Amino acid sequence: MTYRGYNADPMRTGTAFAALLLAVAPLALSGCGAGSGEGLDQNGQPLGTPPGGLAPTLASIQDNVFSVRCAIPECHGGENVQYGLRLDPGFSARNLINVPSPRNANLIRVVPYDPDASFLIQKLQGADGLLGGRMPDGGPYLTTATINVIRQWIQDGALH
Repeated sequence: MTYRGYNADPMRTGTAFAALLLAVAPLALSGCGAGSGEGLDQNGQPLGTPPGGLAPTLASIQDNVFSVRCAIPECHGGENVQYGLRLDPGFSARNLINVPSPRNANLIRVVPYDPDASFLIQKLQGADGLLGGRMPDGGPYLTTATINVIRQWIQDGALH
């Protein structure tokens, strides 16, 4: 093709345009933060903020997490609970703190002052090599911010 005295070879023009796109695309994507992972936890879930009023105390965690997400019939609420873990108000502390999992006595549900050794945290985070599935079963999973409040309660001694 010839434009006002310019002879453009379509193959060379297309190749040059493709090269320009390849050079500019990474710059454009880096400007929007694509793929940076900012604002996401290790599982790609939004960090979020804990529910309003959630504090690192058993009473607050009971009201804002256990009662609304866990202590439901056929899960961890009522008479027939999974693995003897009843999380209804008045039952959580005695079923969690220093209590081994019935599936593996080496896994302690909540180890005061040690959230990393606590099976509850491993279940909520979906740790690698986890015994059973991540909780809450089938999701939606707790935000990292909510799990961090539970971690802090355990770090503070899991007082009740």
